[in-house]
Amino acid sequence: MNIFEEILWPQFVKIEHVSKLPLTEQVAAYQQYIYDLDVARQSWLAYQNKGPFAFSGSVTPPPIESGFLLQEDLFNLLQEDGSNIIITSLP
Repeated sequence: MNIFEEILWPQFVKIEHVSKLPLTEQVAAYQQYIYDLDVARQSWLAYQNKGPFAFSGSVTPPPIESGFLLQEDLFNLLQEDGSNIIITSLP
């Protein structure tokens, strides 16, 4: 279902499995389609409106360096250039 392009009634009743139904069932199917479309749009809008995580300050704080990534044998895991992989976290 494409939530941005609603199928209008004239196109809906031309769909193969819908056109074979009695008119009352076609109307019920279209009403269910419109309801499902509305729910999907509301869910999409709710997801879009969440925005970034709220921090106490107006600017996102810089990450805190927590240490280096270690292998199971407790040796540093190195990048291709030989430098350590730094673990960071947000405060």
